[in-house]
Amino acid sequence: MVIMSETLKRDAEYLSPALGRAFDLVAVKGEGSFLYGEDGKKYLDLTSGIAVNQLGHCHPEVVEAIAKQAASCIHTSCVVHYPANIDLAEKIASITPGDLNNTFFCNSGAEAVDGSIKFAKKLKPGRTNFIAFKGAFHGRSLGATAFTSSKSAYRKFYDPLIPGIHHLSFPNIYEAKTQEARDKLVEHHEKIFLSYFDTVVHPESVAAIIIEPMQGEGGYIPAPGLDGSKNYLQFLRDFCDKHEILLIFDEVQSGIARTGKWFASNHYGVVPDVQLMAKGLSGGLPLGAFSSRKELMYEMPPGSHGTTFGGNPISCRAALKLLEIIERDNVMDNVNARSEQVFKFFESKFPGSDSRKPREDLNDKIKVRGLGLMIALVFPDAETVTKVKNYAYDKGVLLLGCGTYGNIIRLAPDLTITAENLQQGLDIIAEAIAK
Repeated sequence: MVIMSETLKRDAEYLSPALGRAFDLVAVKGEGSFLYGEDGKKYLDLTSGIAVNQLGHCHPEVVEAIAKQAASCIHTSCVVHYPANIDLAEKIASITPGDLNNTFFCNSGAEAVDGSIKFAKKLKPGRTNFIAFKGAFHGRSLGATAFTSSKSAYRKFYDPLIPGIHHLSFPNIYEAKTQEARDKLVEHHEKIFLSYFDTVVHPESVAAIIIEPMQGEGGYIPAPGLDGSKNYLQFLRDFCDKHEILLIFDEVQSGIARTGKWFASNHYGVVPDVQLMAKGLSGGLPLGAFSSRKELMYEMPPGSHGTTFGGNPISCRAALKLLEIIERDNVMDNVNARSEQVFKFFESKFPGSDSRKPREDLNDKIKVRGLGLMIALVFPDAETVTKVKNYAYDKGVLLLGCGTYGNIIRLAPDLTITAENLQQGLDIIAEAIAK
């Protein structure tokens, strides 16, 4: 029998159950790649708060930046201007793709999605339709929920949602075992895409297309365009240019160096009209943003969108320090090195598991895919995932699942995790699979 701690009893009494927890663990401290429970047990955190804590828990320089800003100014809202907000917007302009140089700050990824949709409606009056993709997760606010389709459970109680949103298939090239088959799969999805505009929605009625260059909650699936595959994001870019449709990249989870570049779209060489970011932007504090070109952003007059807490001085200073450290310490080099460590480890333990490149000899027990430190371990069923997660938890390793059918474990550790700490987690996962 599991005995519930007094803390968890109070949690059940006073906190809404709507926000579920992956584990009945009460964490009282975080440091680097580890969390510490109230019972004193140490846990290797391979979730990093769902791809948020890019520098691990409580990075001392980020903590110092937070404390310094808190002692100076905590909050002003939109009453006045303040330097932290401006400094961060300027920094973001230097890392966003192409010529995206103007930013609106908010509190979360869902708010970034909602803001970008309002932005598209303002820029494209009379165009009432939007295109999203099956398997996508864009958030849980009422607006973002309408674009989310990774699981029907997220939408279950809330119909009718925003009208005019059309979900098309996201091409998963991992379904094909040869390069030729992968190219044909992408071509097939391109034909379905174009056919939809011939038969259902006219392009001139579409304000924007929103896509995750790498699907997150849907299963850590990169868009085609890597390893020699046809570039699906470029296909969308060309289509949007032809029909004057805005292209929105939701990189709330895949952004801020998680894939080994500032944004996953950098791997494809494609520049969107609107770039969304949140999660890892401030290393743990609430902060989201959407960026575009200044001439487009200035189409939204004062008061056409707003926020009370978005771009909070403390969050902005934390974000600035985080971006500084990522550049200074070459953190993306570590991301790429640790990523290869994961793929090589599983390929050595389970030959045929590395599914990045097409192959006929795919392992039927586990397949590994992803980019940077956004890696999916794909299992035959959700039951296996539950067993692996529980085994790892008992051994002091925190893992999260994802995917429409719950058959995927996502590895999203902090971007500064050491080879030794990562190996500790991988060894335990391999033990669990073997059992």
